[in-house]
Amino acid sequence: MKIRIFLFFISIFYVSMASAVPVKDLYRASIKLPATESEDQMLSDAFSQAVEQVLVRVSGDKAAITGDLLQEAQKAAPTWVAQHSVTSLKDLLPLNGDLVAGKQVNVFFYHESIDQFLTQHNLPVWGNNRPSVLVWAVDDNNGVRTLSGANSPSELLNDLAVSSTNYGVPIYAPLMDSVDAAAISPSDVWGFFEDTIKTASQRYQTDAIAALRVSQYSGSLTGSLLMIIGNDTQQFSLTGTNLQDLADQASADMAKALSERYAAVRNSASESRLDLSVSGVTNYAAMQKIQQYLESVGVVRDVYVVKATSNSVVFSVAINGDKQKLMDSIQLSSLLQADVPPSVTEPPVTQASATQTNSGGAEIPSANTVETTQQSSATSQTPDPVSSTDSSAPNVSNNIEYFKYSGAQ
Repeated sequence: MKIRIFLFFISIFYVSMASAVPVKDLYRASIKLPATESEDQMLSDAFSQAVEQVLVRVSGDKAAITGDLLQEAQKAAPTWVAQHSVTSLKDLLPLNGDLVAGKQVNVFFYHESIDQFLTQHNLPVWGNNRPSVLVWAVDDNNGVRTLSGANSPSELLNDLAVSSTNYGVPIYAPLMDSVDAAAISPSDVWGFFEDTIKTASQRYQTDAIAALRVSQYSGSLTGSLLMIIGNDTQQFSLTGTNLQDLADQASADMAKALSERYAAVRNSASESRLDLSVSGVTNYAAMQKIQQYLESVGVVRDVYVVKATSNSVVFSVAINGDKQKLMDSIQLSSLLQADVPPSVTEPPVTQASATQTNSGGAEIPSANTVETTQQSSATSQTPDPVSSTDSSAPNVSNNIEYFKYSGAQ
């Protein structure tokens, strides 16, 4: 049973997925400003704030989007705007101790402009398929430690939900039901006991795990974050004047850790190519589905088919960065599963055409568990013929990885 509860602002959704989470609106930002400004000044301020948010979200690197680089982006931001809209807010905004009428400016940027700017400055472009993160959050308030979850919401968890959305990090909260209570305690999370945290997290099947501890004592506020991604762990210290500051720092640290693992700089200097041999592909539809999936992976530059048999297809994949980034990204999906090299010689292959296919804070309600059954979409029908008209298509390289098509994503 795979259980996921997604925190999105004030709501929790019930999800059971085995793949990475598609994050929407990476290139969109909504900015709230007082209506006392002139329209031109309001739009200028909105574009400047929006481009900073979007660059941080797409790169996953808040620390890099500062100084001269940020000023350069803000100067160019008006030319990157694909669309914007202005709406009046129902609620008043605070301004210099008063409450004034406000407006919200929704800004959509051309993704090509944002991606090109990041590439020019040797910064990564992080795609929209992003790893899910289960968050165990414990708050020590004057010596009383409390774990947050769907059945025990907290201000800390709500602040983290809002900030993680701004950074494009999809986080999930544990149910904190009797099963969780038996598996893990506030002291386990507070002590960052990795084995216990990993064991308690298995029922949720997320791609990464975070443990967050915050201490509030006599007006002092401090915190720490533990990130567990596969077999790798990182710890971060958090400081701030309020919970929102700590939540923002935690979200920024999570984004940076995940971006370093799954994103890459898009330039020719970092490009490499390898082949993926996928078994269990018995028809053209399955082959096309795999190719479209690979094209959607953030570190992939291009994909084409080089060979096909009655039960397997070999794809040539150009990637940004090293091979491990691609392997880590593929693990986020259930479509392809790592396989061992074949021990026998495969039947004669048909040379494929080397053409490219273009890819198309508030209350938290209590949660229930959900269960789904993955069904394979692969069929046993005879595969569609693959064209052999292009005799110049490249051969399979020695740099090859093997996968099995599961038929589910």
